[in-house]
Amino acid sequence: MAKKLPVLLALSIVSSLLLNNIMPLAAKQMIFAVALTIKSVVLFLLPLIIFGLLFKTFVKLSEHAICVIFLIFGSLCTSNFINTFLSHYVGEFIYNYDFNVGNSIANTTTLTPYFSFELPKLVKNEYALFGGIVVGIVMAIVNRPLAEKCAKALDQIIRKVFAFVSLLIPLFIIGFVFKCASEGVLMTIITSYSKILGLLTVYSTVYTLLLYLLVNGGRIRDTIQCLKNMMPALLGAMSTMSSVMTMPITIMCAEKNAKNKGLAGSIISATVNVHLLGDCLCIPVLAYALLKHYGLAAPTLEEYFIFTIFFVITKFSVAAVPAGGIIVMTPVLESYLHFTPDMSTLMIAICAMFDPIMTGFNVLGNGALAKFIDNMSAKFKIQLLPEST
Repeated sequence: MAKKLPVLLALSIVSSLLLNNIMPLAAKQMIFAVALTIKSVVLFLLPLIIFGLLFKTFVKLSEHAICVIFLIFGSLCTSNFINTFLSHYVGEFIYNYDFNVGNSIANTTTLTPYFSFELPKLVKNEYALFGGIVVGIVMAIVNRPLAEKCAKALDQIIRKVFAFVSLLIPLFIIGFVFKCASEGVLMTIITSYSKILGLLTVYSTVYTLLLYLLVNGGRIRDTIQCLKNMMPALLGAMSTMSSVMTMPITIMCAEKNAKNKGLAGSIISATVNVHLLGDCLCIPVLAYALLKHYGLAAPTLEEYFIFTIFFVITKFSVAAVPAGGIIVMTPVLESYLHFTPDMSTLMIAICAMFDPIMTGFNVLGNGALAKFIDNMSAKFKIQLLPEST
């Protein structure tokens, strides 16, 4: 399904443009209603996904020494925070510069759903987030065998939920593509955001090159070799649009760049769903573009700082499915950047189309983090993990 998603999106956009004027209103309303229902189902399952992923992550991290947990956890949080916070300045540039996204979308018609079905939200995402962290750590300390057993059971449940959500996401995106087409904004998205996506690609590429140059101590030859070693993982990520599916390749590539092979593999496996460079660079910049598009005020530096904190925390609950990262992030965007539901769904559609590129940068970021932590362990002569045999 992941490999077919870009083709499916392209067909959906073309079909929407071709069929928009001839498709009966009732049919478009039905498709949109199904999309809204899917959104309700995903949001209903989101607390379970958040709790399960966080519980599994912290049980897994607690297998190693305290210094390993603090070094990995501290490094990935710091990396996610810096990457996200620096994107504020690129976002401000886009907001203040005329990229033809400055006018809010004026709809002459509004597509209403044929029916309405919404599941209740039983648990807040915040409770599931902190609950997964606390329960995972406490259970691992008190009764590790039970914690591992629970983590394994939750992992199986989450995998089934992911498989279910993976089937729903394309239908969800199709519904909102039809909504955009029927309201006359789809071509605006394509024409306006093509420049933004081009700028994002350049920005992410330059940023990643500088990041690898930094972790290689400014040595250009080592930087080139390090990036060359990561190319199979990059190609795998862009074709599957999944960091998890690419993880075995990423581990092999990261081990080529590391002195402590076992450490590199553990870092990748523990942070593959958490350290997402592409999301940190792209989502905030797209958020500024959408704020400008809808005529809303840009956040102040203090507001963006608070947004960055919750953005980083929520990274621990990102679902490993195409467009899963942005779906989990929509409550944060709505709470701290004042996104409307329409803006959130538009953000999901844009990120889904850009997902192969974002996933590629996510994997490159994972490789850079593994290299950085490996450098730190070698510098301070800390044998964090036994060498692989």
